[in-house]
Amino acid sequence: MNKTILIADGESRYRELIRQHINSRPGFRVVGECRNRCETIRYVNALEPDVLFLDIQLSEANDTDFLQTTSHLPKVIYTAAIDSGVSQLANRRDSTFLLKPYNDKQLDTALQIVSTVPAFEGLTHQAVLWADRPKSILAEEGGRLKRVSLRDVCYLKAAGDYTVIHCAMKQYLSSSGIGAIEKRLDPSLFIRVHRSFIINIEHLDACYRDIGRWYLTMEDGRQINVGKHYQENMKQLIL
Repeated sequence: MNKTILIADGESRYRELIRQHINSRPGFRVVGECRNRCETIRYVNALEPDVLFLDIQLSEANDTDFLQTTSHLPKVIYTAAIDSGVSQLANRRDSTFLLKPYNDKQLDTALQIVSTVPAFEGLTHQAVLWADRPKSILAEEGGRLKRVSLRDVCYLKAAGDYTVIHCAMKQYLSSSGIGAIEKRLDPSLFIRVHRSFIINIEHLDACYRDIGRWYLTMEDGRQINVGKHYQENMKQLIL
């Protein structure tokens, strides 16, 4: 099966160079191209490529921050002009990087490495996320991605394949499903109470039981019914 490739670079000439090279090599297939960071995050989550060619200017030379904004973790080949960002990546054993302008030999070597070496030295995506939970998430607002601090999130509500993020004063839309988001949240702070709801316990005002079911009142006055299959989750809140 061909490995799928996503190319993320602000310069079209470098995207074209990589695409033409991959198209001439068996075993690989380009599934998309991105011009900026926001596009890259959306495409990584939607297409779930095996390999991502990522210009460090789009990643802000900080792969940990980038991982915290995606629900899928591809193997990453960093591309960069000669600058300070390269030395940071060169010190990482789990990074593959190319200096611009690169040639066929460099591209072939990078592809060979990501084809044989497990990403992040064999760590699974879930293990990486548990080791360093995100403090913020990116959510859509007016066609852009807005950084939202998780401390400000009151609760999250499923909306089909999307999730509505409710804060005290505003609401945001995430293109990720509520199940995917739940896996990335700190379980000591966020609790799934219904198939459609995850609450931040710091914004829980009160709860009560009626006819064998739990009901929650959030700080904004929202009443949430705890689902039958999530009743056990309430026990961790009661001393």
